[in-house]
Amino acid sequence: MSTANKRFLSTAKIYKLRKVIGPRIKEARQLRDRTQKWLADEVGIKQSSVSAWEVGKTDPSTDNLSTIARVLQVNFEWLATGNGPMEGANYTPVAFRVAEPTQHLDEELQELLALFEQLPKSKRKVLINFVKDWIALKGA
Repeated sequence: MSTANKRFLSTAKIYKLRKVIGPRIKEARQLRDRTQKWLADEVGIKQSSVSAWEVGKTDPSTDNLSTIARVLQVNFEWLATGNGPMEGANYTPVAFRVAEPTQHLDEELQELLALFEQLPKSKRKVLINFVKDWIALKGA
């Protein structure tokens, strides 16, 4: 087989994978009722990158794929390869993640943490700064 044919087959394989990963990212995102903008904020990229992934123009890096799996709470292997269940070994529902380490917290704090976790990173920073400023004003 010629080098050109090998290169073509390799490129075709990559293109085929992109066509499969993108729809899984979109499926997981939509099942979680999240926007491309929200996912982009969580991953720390532009919304246009999420769009490019979902239509198969580009692939996310392994680090980004790992972050996507974590924030969308899906199995990394399913997201990367399509093998295994969508929700599996590395998927833990939010209620369990929040409840276990915070069992000593009252219901209001648990609710606050659960709501905070749903915010994109940029909004979390804004809220943290607001609370810090509010406390500083109250103490003054």
